[in-house]
Amino acid sequence: MTTKRQGRVGQLLCCAAAALIIAAGCSNNSQPEKSDALHGQDNWILDTAFESGAMVFNPIPGSARVNGKLDFGRNLEGKKTEWIVTQWNSKSDAAKMTGKRDGDRYLYENEYKTIAVADDGTITLGLDAGKEYKKPRSSQTDPWLHLYLEQRYKERHRLSEADDLTLQFEVRITESFSYMKPDEYNPGLHSSMAVFYLIIGDQKGSGDFINFCVPIYDNREDIPSGEWHIDSGFNLAGDTHKLIYTVDGKLIYDHPTGDGQWHKVNLQLKPHIEKALEIAKQNGYFSDAEYEDLGLDAIYIGWEVPGVFKSEMQIRDVTIAGSGA
Repeated sequence: MTTKRQGRVGQLLCCAAAALIIAAGCSNNSQPEKSDALHGQDNWILDTAFESGAMVFNPIPGSARVNGKLDFGRNLEGKKTEWIVTQWNSKSDAAKMTGKRDGDRYLYENEYKTIAVADDGTITLGLDAGKEYKKPRSSQTDPWLHLYLEQRYKERHRLSEADDLTLQFEVRITESFSYMKPDEYNPGLHSSMAVFYLIIGDQKGSGDFINFCVPIYDNREDIPSGEWHIDSGFNLAGDTHKLIYTVDGKLIYDHPTGDGQWHKVNLQLKPHIEKALEIAKQNGYFSDAEYEDLGLDAIYIGWEVPGVFKSEMQIRDVTIAGSGA
């Protein structure tokens, strides 16, 4: 979620985050190059090569029902799967897609979506909303497409465990095409956004959490802007009434993120999460919590597409790590 004008994109992500918690300095690079590795430090992102495949959740919004697995051409017997594919409001179930070797990557693809992992770990996520929507959304409460790769941690990563906790990845938008005619397009209802969410919870057990968003792409802006708001006002059954905080993309990128080039993210998380915590406290959350009481519960990487777009991204070298406490 990057701006209020789009309604409440992120609502369904918040629903999943709520269920999860109850249950349990950057630059643009025009040429591909490896990100600065955090050598010798534990990466909180597990199985970055997808050697254990990915579970696939049912397309029903917020569903935690596993419909199957993507094996990416590997034998998954006896392996614990760390990744989840969520595909809310899609007409197509990725669990029914047949994978195949495609050059240097293993590919799952149909007319609705694309999921691929290359030998070097580059992930491709794409969807074609022209196949999903009969017509553009006309109301804030109309459902919209999500395609995420997720990890949900049974044991919360305490943020204070790592000094200089840093999020790193490289990303590029390989396609963003609108099917909508000018008189159909309403930027308050229609968009195509690529996002990286961290779900930040409270070690003290208050049940409060922050949807902390590192923006990647928004078709309405050259560089996605930052904002915050409380998740409320559009769906009485689904609103979580928790904080959604988006880092200002201008603090991350120095070129338009939709230019098809690789962009490097190298973001020290603590000052931004502290700012989000301050705003949360001002709005009645985390009353007795400090930064040291917060932990990482989950990550979500992918697309939210309330508009009729064909959208694709590639992301690689994803790391959350620090120098150690």
